[in-house]
Order: sequence, then C-alpha cells, then structure tokens
Amino acid sequence: DILRIDLNTLRTMGCEITRASAKTNYKYVLINHPFALNITSEEISTIRKVYKRIKDSGNLVLMFKYDELFKKLANYVSDVEVKEELYGISALKSYKINFVKELFADCKAGRQLELIYRTPEAKADVEKSVSALKLVYQNDKLYLYGYDHLRKESVILNVKRIRAVLSRSSKNGELNVEPMHVQFFLKSFGVSEIEENENVIETQKDGVLVEGSYHNEFVAMQRILSFGSACTVSTPKDFKQKVIQKLKDMRKVYHE
Repeated sequence: DILRIDLNTLRTMGCEITRASAKTNYKYVLINHPFALNITSEEISTIRKVYKRIKDSGNLVLMFKYDELFKKLANYVSDVEVKEELYGISALKSYKINFVKELFADCKAGRQLELIYRTPEAKADVEKSVSALKLVYQNDKLYLYGYDHLRKESVILNVKRIRAVLSRSSKNGELNVEPMHVQFFLKSFGVSEIEENENVIETQKDGVLVEGSYHNEFVAMQRILSFGSACTVSTPKDFKQKVIQKLKDMRKVYHE
C-alpha cells in the first residue's frame, strides 16, 4: 500500500513510471520526471560557442571544471540526444580525466616519471624517464612537455601515447632545460593574439617585432609556421635557415 501511494503520488506530480514486468526485471522504472533540465539545441549551440573560447585559451584548470560541469548537467537531462551532445562538448571527453589530472599535478610538483610510451615510429612500447614540466592543450590534443633524462633533451609527449606511469619521484635530477628563444616580425597581426610566452619588443609601422620563448625547437617551428607568410624570422640565424629549408621541403612535397 505504501509503495502504491508513493508511485501514484509521483505520477500525479508528472513522473512517468513503467509498470513492473519481466521486461524490467519486475522493477518500476522512472522514465521521465518534471525535475529534469530542459536544454534546447539552440542552447547547446550557444554553450559550444562559449566553450570554444575557453578551449582556445588552453586553460586546463577551466577545462577540468567545464568537463565536470557538462557531465553533471548531462546527468539531469532526460533527453538522450541532448545528454550525448553535452557529453560531446568537452575537449577532454576522449581522455581518462583522472589520469590527465594526475599528470597535471605531476607538472605542478615537478615530478620525475618513469613511464611507458609508444612513439609513432616504434613498433613496441619504450620506457622513458621524464621530468614533467607542463601539460599543454594545443591543436585539439594534450601534450606533456618534459625533459628526457636518457636522451638529455626537452621532449613533447602525446598524452594518448602514454601507456602507463610506472612510478613517480620528487627527484628531478639535473635538468638542462634551455628554452628556444626566437625573434620574428609579424605584419598585420593583432597583439591580442600573442601567447603568454611571447612579448612585443618593438612596434613598427607595418607590424610588430616579437620575441618568443618555446619549450624546444619543434614547438618554435610549429608556432612560426602557423603564421604563414605574415611572419619573418630574425634570430637565431641557424633557426631561420631551418625554417627556410622546412618550407622548401614542404613545397617540394606538394609539387610532386
């Protein structure tokens, strides 16, 4: 009698509840209720636009918070399609979020990691000893910036290629991390688009002279190439020649 009264009360309040049957393992199932969030497709579209600005900023602390927010909202939405759309907004949806947060904490603490990693070229996993320096979101991927103690150089590891972290240590050993400094001229470029590791050192009539500090040469090269023809490298000279050679190689590939 108490169960019947409770069920009828819930139905009166607007809840949709199935009857107990063999299909439901003789249980009552709550299908819908008036307390669910009603989020429209138009509102989902607005959320996506707002979140894009958060994602483009690369602020992982905010991205963690929004990932958690989307999951909480999805739990209170009854529409299956809207629920899936909410789950799909987060840029971290395809990552094991607890593992990513652990790596983020490793970088904050400056820990040395013994990990298993699979490079694109290797057929088997390799073991690495890496000091975690920074976790970065760029080009829709997460990367661990670190220092490889075996190779004695700065490295960038795709987080999805990290198979496992075997151990963590607070001892980083001797780090010989020298950032790559590049000066380059940008024409018709908004100062608001400069990253936090870049500084405008001179404003000229047709553009700005910028000095950037990058994790290693690979990151510097990617950044310079992203500007296209709007960028001219000033120093260092050897890096400038490498950029020129890279462009020649790229042109050769596309012309073949």
